[in-house]
Amino acid sequence: MASMVQLELQRLADKLRQLKQQAEHRDLQGDRSAYAKMAVLDERFSCRSDLFFDYVLELENDLSRIARLSDISQDVELIKLYCDRFIGKFAMLQSQMNKALALQQRQRAPQQQKVISWQNKLDKIIRSGDRSQLQEKLLQQKQFEQQLEYKIAEKSQRLNRSNPQTDTARLSAEILNLKSRLGECQKTTWKLEQKINQIK
Repeated sequence: MASMVQLELQRLADKLRQLKQQAEHRDLQGDRSAYAKMAVLDERFSCRSDLFFDYVLELENDLSRIARLSDISQDVELIKLYCDRFIGKFAMLQSQMNKALALQQRQRAPQQQKVISWQNKLDKIIRSGDRSQLQEKLLQQKQFEQQLEYKIAEKSQRLNRSNPQTDTARLSAEILNLKSRLGECQKTTWKLEQKINQIK
C-alpha cells in the first residue's frame, strides 16, 4: 500500500513539473492576471500573486507536505484525502491557465488579421505601381516604424529599471517581439522605396 502512495505522489510530481513549465511560459506572455483568475475564484489557494508560477509553487509546497506525511503516517485514507484536495487545486489552476491561453489567442486573432490585410493591400499597391499611393503607404510605414522604435525604447527603459526575474524575462520577450515586427516593417519600407525609385 505504501508503494502505491509513493507511485501516486511521483505521478503528481511529474504532472506538476509539466504545469510549472506551462506557468512559466504563460507568465512570460505578459498576461499577469493569475490573481483575478485564481485567488478570487478558489479560496483553497492562499497565494495572492498575479503570476501563475507562484500558484504552482504553492502546489509544490502542498505536495511536499503530503510526501512528508506519507513518511510518518500509515493512514492511507488520510493521505488519499490530501491527494484528492491537491488534485482539485491542480485541476483548477490548469483549467484557469488554459482559459487564459484561449482568451489570449482569441484577442490576438483580430490583430493578426489586420496585419495580413495590411500586407495584402501593400502588395496590391506595389504591383499596381501607382506612385501617389506608394508614397502615401511609404509615409504610413515610416510612422509605424517610429511607433515601434518608441515602444522598444520605452520597454528597454522599463527593462533597465525592472527587478523581479519574471518581469525581466517578460519584458525581454516583448522587446524581441517588437524588434521582429520592426524588422518586417523595415523590409516593407525598403520594398516601397525600391518601387518608387523604379517609377521615377
